[in-house]
Amino acid sequence: MKRLLLSVLLVLTFTVLAGDTVRPGLERIEQSMPDADEQAFLDAFKQPFFDGMDVSAALQCWFDGRLLSQQKQNRLAKVKWMEASHKLKDVKPLPKTEWGPWPDATFTVVKALNLPSHPMVNIDLVEWSVDNLKEYGVLLYPKNPVKDAKYPLFLYCHGAAFGLPGDFMNFLADLVELGYVIIGPAMRGEDVFQFPFPINGKELKCEGEIENLDGEVNDCLSMLSAAWKLPYVRPNEFAMIGHSFGAGVGLLAAARGGAKAKAVVSYDAWLVNPQRYYWDRMRRAPRNWDSWEDFCNQPPLPQLTGLLKRSIIHNADMLQCPLLLFIGGAYEGSVFHESHSDFTAVLDKLKKPYKYETIPNGGHNFVLYRDSLPAKLAWKSQMAFLEANYPPLKTGK
Repeated sequence: MKRLLLSVLLVLTFTVLAGDTVRPGLERIEQSMPDADEQAFLDAFKQPFFDGMDVSAALQCWFDGRLLSQQKQNRLAKVKWMEASHKLKDVKPLPKTEWGPWPDATFTVVKALNLPSHPMVNIDLVEWSVDNLKEYGVLLYPKNPVKDAKYPLFLYCHGAAFGLPGDFMNFLADLVELGYVIIGPAMRGEDVFQFPFPINGKELKCEGEIENLDGEVNDCLSMLSAAWKLPYVRPNEFAMIGHSFGAGVGLLAAARGGAKAKAVVSYDAWLVNPQRYYWDRMRRAPRNWDSWEDFCNQPPLPQLTGLLKRSIIHNADMLQCPLLLFIGGAYEGSVFHESHSDFTAVLDKLKKPYKYETIPNGGHNFVLYRDSLPAKLAWKSQMAFLEANYPPLKTGK
């Protein structure tokens, strides 16, 4: 029953996000299908929107039309949607995202944890500060590290937005035993663990709010800064392994990392192309971004620039490492698959090194079930990829 509940929670990864307000005009949007004029706008809007153009004026007209429609002023709504289509002419590209400096941090150990299945692996719960927020995460490393050795570092970015999944620690400990050090942030606004338990007498939670792949990137970069100060870790390099929400965050962290990122392993990444998830909500497709109405409360231009900042597609030119992209084959045709197709098309255009694997019979969370055939297939492929691109420290044990 617990495993079933875990599966359900993680399937909802991409629908549980910060915010609980709705932009006026978007209430119950799925309950009415677009009329001909609105549909004509949505069809014309798609490509310039996906291409990162400044369609803010057209988007504002669409919001105005949605509000008029909710108010039963259908004739005026039609006028707004025709105006919105007209404002798509001669649009210009949005400015490229400007990133801030790489955030620095230092770990404080909160508590040493135990993993009975891996007695030779240490797990420390650590805290650090970033963006004036106190954050938490885990550090996994060999109990008896090789003297004077520098271990390759893995950044683990967990799925869902509920904290670190305890069941996944065995997966990470396996990597430590092979010759890696692992760090994993819980990320801002989340409980430290998916199933919380008291730490030093209280249940801990990261400060801040869930930001849909924005501030979470700084959580990862600052944790890397702290890890590079450890005496047994190779400085200024890392690989990333992530799932769902976390894979989306980790891909952006790898892009920000540039030459510091040596390899990426992504499992069923969420929000790979946020414009596609956004547009799906506009056209009443399946809901894969439930806090979209809240995100839309911003003025149109900050929305558009915020989407670009969250889009690995629009930041793919910054990637300098090989990528292994997994996706489950059991839910073909979803926005996950569509956005990955968008991503690989961009990677091909930029001539970036990657491998894209669809795992037969794999659901969105297949990587979590270590004994399943889909997970075993992916693990074998993953380890071959890592051996070629970011091998573990050879300890001779």
